[in-house]
Amino acid sequence: MAKVKSRKPKKLFSPFLLSLAAMTGWAATHEPASFSNSGMAGAWLLSAFAIGLLVRAVLALAAPLGGLGMESLRLAFNNPSGSNQRGVE
Repeated sequence: MAKVKSRKPKKLFSPFLLSLAAMTGWAATHEPASFSNSGMAGAWLLSAFAIGLLVRAVLALAAPLGGLGMESLRLAFNNPSGSNQRGVE
């Protein structure tokens, strides 16, 4: 029998594509004047990869923080008084 694959919900954006776009955008705007110096070209490539990794790290941190913020808003809207009413009669 064939196994049923679980379907993952579609993401709004792809973290890989966003980091790739940020990396290429940064590399395009900070392109060195000449690629004859291999050290300068290597530093340019390394810094482009570093930007891609930084964007990936920010996205990895933003997802749980966004979920926490949404949960906080949901709880705030469900309890509009904002105070704990255990002792109040």
